[in-house]
Amino acid sequence: MPTLSVKLPEETKQRIQSLAKSQGTTVHAVMVSAIEGALDKEEHHNALVASALRAREQVLASGKVLDGKSFGDYLKAKSRGQKVKPPKPVPLKTFVSGV
Repeated sequence: MPTLSVKLPEETKQRIQSLAKSQGTTVHAVMVSAIEGALDKEEHHNALVASALRAREQVLASGKVLDGKSFGDYLKAKSRGQKVKPPKPVPLKTFVSGV
């Protein structure tokens, strides 16, 4: 495994050492876990943003959206086991002026 050097403030170094000691693990393991956790969080965030941007483009291209109340009613009925048809998309301009 390649080595990576990181300069940390003394306070941060002490916090990592204290955490490692309380967890019965090594400073290295704490740092690897923290870095991996931060990477996972940021990658998940980036994927969520990309998905939202794709959804926005689809809405703008189609000009159609689902009414929130109708969709909520549909989900409630489905969760109760009722047989219901999903709501139909409606024009975006119904909800937003200037579109």
